Amino acid sequence: MLSLSKPKIAFKTIVWKSIWYGFIAGMISGMVKIGWENILPPRTLARNATNPPQHLLEQFGMSSKTVHAFVYYSTDQKVFFVALIIHFAFSIVFAALFIFLAQYWKKTTMWQGAAYGIVIWIAFHIIIMPAMGTVPAAWNQPFDEHFSEFFGHIVWAWSIYAVAVCLAKNEKKNKLENL
Repeated sequence: MLSLSKPKIAFKTIVWKSIWYGFIAGMISGMVKIGWENILPPRTLARNATNPPQHLLEQFGMSSKTVHAFVYYSTDQKVFFVALIIHFAFSIVFAALFIFLAQYWKKTTMWQGAAYGIVIWIAFHIIIMPAMGTVPAAWNQPFDEHFSEFFGHIVWAWSIYAVAVCLAKNEKKNKLENL
């Protein structure tokens, strides 16, 4: 029986495709997560006056004035662009990481990326940010926050998967696998 194996893909190609697809998937998934949080806000208005990305930057020594910098859109809507830069940078980096890891460890794509979203939620919202004092300890966070962030990260990661699959499947040379 003839066995056809897929040709080996150069590591450099995987890295560059992961970065490029990660940028696109990260931008789109970042918008998905913002939309999710408008439907199910994870924090109270008081706790969101300085949201976790802003608080994290303050912990790293940035001034409150810089962290809360904004521009006006549509006459009177404040857009806090520094927090948005952090939000989208996070999505881009973790989208690129997802795509890269998927090339070497297929389980990264389990449940069409939902498992990855759960792992990222646990890592950041249950372990890392509480340990750093950016957000309260997990047991001191309200159920609403856990609910919104848990399912928000699932939808966020699924959108990374969906965009990556679309990009990979529509590429004429099909250089990435495991998506």
